[in-house]
Amino acid sequence: MKIVLVHGIFNTGRVMSRMQKIFEAEGHECFAPTLAPFDGSLGIEHASTSLKQQIELRFGEHEMITLVGFSMGGIVARYYLQALGGAKRVANLFTLSSPHHGTYTAYLPYPSKTFKQLRPNSELLHFLQEGEESLEGVNLFSYWTAIDYTIVPSSSSLWPWAKNKRFFIILHLSVIFSRKITDEIIAELRGALA
Repeated sequence: MKIVLVHGIFNTGRVMSRMQKIFEAEGHECFAPTLAPFDGSLGIEHASTSLKQQIELRFGEHEMITLVGFSMGGIVARYYLQALGGAKRVANLFTLSSPHHGTYTAYLPYPSKTFKQLRPNSELLHFLQEGEESLEGVNLFSYWTAIDYTIVPSSSSLWPWAKNKRFFIILHLSVIFSRKITDEIIAELRGALA
C-alpha cells in the first residue's frame, strides 16, 4: 500500500518519520511531504493544493493511496478528498486528533488563515460537513485521545462519518508517536488487503 502522511500545523513532514519507519517495516511505501508555509498562514486550501501536487509528483494521478492526517493534516486531507478530487484515488483516510468540529485553541491571537478556519462553525468546516457524501467509498477512521489540550474540546475529533476510536494517550503530539495508533492502522490495512 502507498501511504501518505500529512503533518499538522507548525510541523514538517519530518515529524512523521517514526510512523513512516514503522509502516515501511511492514512493507508499505510511505511519503511524508512538507506543506509550506508551516504556520498555515495561507489556509487549508493552499495546503491541500500542495498536498495534491506532491502526491501526483510522487505517485502519478491515479494510483490508489492511503492518507494518514495528523491534527490540521486531517482537515487538509479532507479538503483534498472533498474539494480537489482526491476521493477518487484514496482508499483509506485515517485522521489522528483532527478537529473535525473545530478547536477553541484556534482563537489564540496568531495571524494565520488556518487558525480562523479551524475555529468551531467556521465557513470551511461547514463546507466540509455539507459535502461529506462525496466521501462514500473511502474507508474513514478517526483516532483521538481525550487527554488533548490542543483540540478543545477533544471530542471535536469524533467524526460521525468515520469509525471512531479513542486511545489513552497523554497529549496531542504523542498521538503520532504512539505504537497503539500505528498498530491499529496496520491492522486495518491488513484487513482491507485480505
